[in-house]
Amino acid sequence: MRRAVALAMIGFFLFFSYPILSWYGPYIGFGSGSDATHCLVLGDVDKDGLVDIVAGNYGTQNFVYYGNGDGTFTSSHAFGTGTDLTQEVILCDVNGDSWLDIVVGNNQQQNYIYLNDLDGTFDTTAYPFGTGSDNTYAIACGLVNGDGWVDLVLGNLGQQNYVYLSDGTGNPFDTIVPIAFGQGEPFYSRTWDVVLGDMNNDGDLDVVVANHQQYNFIYLGDGTGSFATGYGFGSQEEFTHSLAVEFINSDSFLDVVEGNYDGQNRVYLGDGTGNVGTSFNFGPVDDRTQIVTLTDIDGDTHLDVLVGNGGDTPFQNRVYIGVGDGTFSASYNVGSPDTTWDAAFGEFNGDGLIDIAVANEGQNKIFLNSETTMDNLASLFDINTFFVAGDAAYCTDVLGSSKIAFGLGRGGASQNPEGRTDLILTQTEHDAGNLIIVGGPAVNPLATEFDSIFGITYTFVENVSFEIQCEGYTIFLDIANDYPQEDICIVYIGEHNGRNIMLVWGYGWFGTYAGSAYIGEISNWAVEQGFHMLMIRWNDLNMDGLIQSGEITVQDRN
Repeated sequence: MRRAVALAMIGFFLFFSYPILSWYGPYIGFGSGSDATHCLVLGDVDKDGLVDIVAGNYGTQNFVYYGNGDGTFTSSHAFGTGTDLTQEVILCDVNGDSWLDIVVGNNQQQNYIYLNDLDGTFDTTAYPFGTGSDNTYAIACGLVNGDGWVDLVLGNLGQQNYVYLSDGTGNPFDTIVPIAFGQGEPFYSRTWDVVLGDMNNDGDLDVVVANHQQYNFIYLGDGTGSFATGYGFGSQEEFTHSLAVEFINSDSFLDVVEGNYDGQNRVYLGDGTGNVGTSFNFGPVDDRTQIVTLTDIDGDTHLDVLVGNGGDTPFQNRVYIGVGDGTFSASYNVGSPDTTWDAAFGEFNGDGLIDIAVANEGQNKIFLNSETTMDNLASLFDINTFFVAGDAAYCTDVLGSSKIAFGLGRGGASQNPEGRTDLILTQTEHDAGNLIIVGGPAVNPLATEFDSIFGITYTFVENVSFEIQCEGYTIFLDIANDYPQEDICIVYIGEHNGRNIMLVWGYGWFGTYAGSAYIGEISNWAVEQGFHMLMIRWNDLNMDGLIQSGEITVQDRN
C-alpha cells in the first residue's frame, strides 16, 4: 500500500496548554458496507471542482465514487472486471490530455490503465501492462527520465520491481522494455510500497521502497529511469507496509515515515545524500499499520501523520500531531477500531478543514473534521439550545444543567438555554435544536438515542462494575468496592444533522454532577481546547459526600 492524565485542582489546569486538535466523527459511510477495499485514491476525475474517490476492492467490483461537496459520495461508476484482486490504485494523467486516468495494480493478475473518457467515466479504453501475473502491491507515477511523459514505478511482492517508461502514444507502456530495480532472483524484494522523491536534491527522482521482513531501501535515480545506488534502512525483522516521504523537520532534505505491521512506526530524517540517519519511534509497539499519510491538520505548519491500522483484524486508527523536528507529541483516535487497509486526507465538504477517507474490510468511512470542541461551547450553544433531562431524572441532573448554563453565560452565549424533559421536548426542538443532554441512559432516553449515534457504549454488571466505552477509550468503575465514594462520567460534544449535541452522564448522580461541574467551569474550556470527549472520574477524597473541584480528574480525552 501507499503510503491518563489526572489533573486535580482546576486552578492548576490553567498552567497547562494542549495543541489545537481536530475531531473526526461520527463517520459517513460510502460503498456497499461489505466491500473488501484494500486501496483508495482521491482526485477530481470529472472536473466538477469536487473531490472524488477511486476505490480498489479485493475480489469484487472496483468503483469511482463522486463527491457531492458535503462529505457524502453517493453516485458511483464501476470499472475493471469485477473480480480483480486489486491492491493498489493511483490517479495520474498518463496520456497528457489533462484528465486523470486510473492505474490499477492487481495481485497475480493483469495490471491495467483505465483512460478517462473526458467526463469522469472509464468505459472506453483499458490498457494492460506488466507480465499479466504480477503481485503488484504498490505503484508510483512521476517523470523519472525527463522526457515529459509520466512513468510508472511498480513494487511487486516476491517478484522483480520494475520501472515502466512511457512512450507517449497509444498504450504508453507497451514498447519500451521495463527497467528492473531492487533485488533480483532468487531473493526478490517483498515490496509493499514505493514512493518517489528527490532524496539527494540532485533534481532526479529517487524511489523509496517498503519491504516485508527485509531492509527498506532508497534507490537513487540517474535521470534515465534507472535506479541503482541503494541505501538500506529499518530492520530485516519489520513488516513495513507503508511509507510517506515529506519535509518533516526544518531542513531542506526529504524525510521518511515508516509504517510497520505488528511493530513500532518510525520517522527517519534525511541527511541530503539520499540516505537517512536520525530516527524517532512513535505509537505503540504492536500497531497493525497498513498506511501512513501526512498533512498539516491543525495549521501550525508542522506535518501530522494519520496511521491506519488493521487490515485483517480490527485496530484503532490514530492521528499524531507533529512538533516540527521529526517527532510527534499529542495523539488522538479516529473512530472506533476498524479493519483498515488504506486512508487519505482530503477536503470533502467545503469548510477548508482536512477530512479523512478510510478504506476498510466492510464499511468504508468518511470522517469530517469538526470544530465542535470544548473550547467553542459558548458559540456552539449560543442560540436555539435546550437542556434535556429525563422524565425520571434526579434533581442533581437539573442542578448540573444550571452549572453548565452559568458557564455558557459567563462564556458569552447570547441566549439562556431552555429546559425540557424528554417527554415535553417537541419534535421540532428535537430535530433542529442544539441539545445539552444531562443524565444517563437509565433516566434519559435521549442519552440512549445519541449514545448510539456517536458510538458511546457501556457495560454494566449489577453490583459489580460499570464501564463506558467511546472511540477506543474506556473508563471503569469498581462498583462493589468504590461506589459511591467514586463515580465516573463521560462528556461528549458532537454534531448531528446540522445542530450541536452535548452529552453529560455518569454511572450515578455523583458522576453526572461532577461532569457538569467540570464543563460548567469556563477556565477548563481552554484546557480542553480541541477536544470533544472527556472521561471524568470523581473521587470523594475527604469523604464528605460532596463534589469539589479538587476531587475531579480527567482520565482520558479525545
